[in-house]
Amino acid sequence: MEEAESSASIHCFYNRYYPTNNSEEEEEDEDRRTKSRKHAPILEKGEDRISTLPDSILLSILSFLPTRQAIRTGVLSKRWAYLWTSVPSLSFELENPHLSGYYHKHVAMDDFAREVDPMDDFARKVDPMDDFISAVDHTLLLHTAPKLTNFSVRFEYSPWRKADHLDRWVRFATTGKVSQLSLHLCERHISDIGLGRYELPQHLYANEFVSEFNFSYCKIFPNGLLHWSSLKHLCIGQSALCEDVIREVLMGSPRLESLELHDCWEFKRLDIVSESLRKLVIDSYAIYMLEGNVRELELEIVAPKIHSLEILGNFEMIKCRIKDVSALVEAKLDFDMRKSRNCYYEDDYRAYYYKEYYEEEEGYKEYQDIVRDILDSVHHVKKLTVGNWCLMIVSIMSVKHLPSPLPKCQCLTIVTSMEKWSLPGIGILLQSSPYVETLNIDFPLSFVWTPLAFLVSRYDEVDHWKSKEIYFKFLLRCLKFIKIKLFHFEGIHTKKFTFLVQFLLTDAKVLEKMVITNFLSVQNPTPNMLLKSLQGALMLLSFPRSSPHAVVMLPYRGGKIEHDLRT
Repeated sequence: MEEAESSASIHCFYNRYYPTNNSEEEEEDEDRRTKSRKHAPILEKGEDRISTLPDSILLSILSFLPTRQAIRTGVLSKRWAYLWTSVPSLSFELENPHLSGYYHKHVAMDDFAREVDPMDDFARKVDPMDDFISAVDHTLLLHTAPKLTNFSVRFEYSPWRKADHLDRWVRFATTGKVSQLSLHLCERHISDIGLGRYELPQHLYANEFVSEFNFSYCKIFPNGLLHWSSLKHLCIGQSALCEDVIREVLMGSPRLESLELHDCWEFKRLDIVSESLRKLVIDSYAIYMLEGNVRELELEIVAPKIHSLEILGNFEMIKCRIKDVSALVEAKLDFDMRKSRNCYYEDDYRAYYYKEYYEEEEGYKEYQDIVRDILDSVHHVKKLTVGNWCLMIVSIMSVKHLPSPLPKCQCLTIVTSMEKWSLPGIGILLQSSPYVETLNIDFPLSFVWTPLAFLVSRYDEVDHWKSKEIYFKFLLRCLKFIKIKLFHFEGIHTKKFTFLVQFLLTDAKVLEKMVITNFLSVQNPTPNMLLKSLQGALMLLSFPRSSPHAVVMLPYRGGKIEHDLRT
């Protein structure tokens, strides 16, 4: 009887903090179910094939679902009622209250005590965190799996309310010998930064079972020796990391293969001496957490054993230097050093802070040296990715006739918005990469900023490219495969894109295949859209090719147009 009441309360909690009143989504689900029934095999009346599967298979299926969805399967039949309690994977997420409609603007601005009466009924209901905590606690109370493969929580953290609950949840996970542990915490908004992060409990520093550990918005203060004997993948976000802590983590994780640092700060040198580490990712440096003048701050990376390095995100006013990456095979340089200012937005329903980036021409004189040095440091890699901002710096170097790096990569990926300023950078990268066999050109998924005015106005991109044609004469002798990812197929009509494709087809003498794909496919395209896409495809297919074996593949209404020159 007690179990039945607990189960009912869990369903009640989940229904509150995961509301399901979206009629449009329900209608879409019903349409999909109706279509699937038309093609489903005919079953005898009352036959339930899924429930006849063994528990091990059903538990494997349920482990791919968020815990809230797995619990809801308990209404299917008596056999399913408590099947979820044995699922070895648990994941809990409280969606951003700002977006879900639960959050009042005054609460979001931390004016709750001044402008909202705590005894008011509305004030007690605006924050769904109480329901979330109760649901997680009741779920763990009923859970019976002896071993956990995954335990994950994601919510906005406030130390004065949730530290004790989170301590119990982490203890539950480690007692269950969890393999993958994720603590995705975050502050309410940018004004909460530094008010208090979750301090990892001391028992967590001596763990022999966790192989993958992801956490953010946490404090790392091991009192004794750190011992993560099984850890292979570690991802840390929004946390202060000094060099000593990083050294302890590396020394206490003898099997660590991958280390990711997202929006962390405090460290000024990464001296990676681990024999096992093969991949290092540094995504943004939290400059807003530093005090005083940081214009002279340098970040040094010394990692002679790693095979893969990714430098991503924003490094505002941080000089990044790579000292030793002699074993590096793959490098991704998709970062920027733009300056930013904090901005504030408010309307009748919400209020929050956000970052606004801006450009200064003076700063680019220093950026050129930094980007050139980084490219020189990774010139020996086989796979190289150059992001949109770095490409802009390379374009400036080309326009100003500055010396360019000479990478020896065999696979080159260029992230570009294919704007007016893109071609010089693409040209200089191709000019200095004679060994490239595979070329990938990707359009960035994020918003593309406007580059410096002088870069847009002081040259004609096609004329600039043509003025260097003599240098391209003996290029692309090894290029065999080209893959271009567009936002949508309309992009093939731009002057810059058609010029680049025509150049590649004309000069790549051993080209075997060029594939153009869409990031986004248009649902139910109009006849005019189809006609325009077909005209663009025919234009590209009409370009002459120097390789007798070249095949060009293009998207068209969900399929592909393939044109083989040999036919």
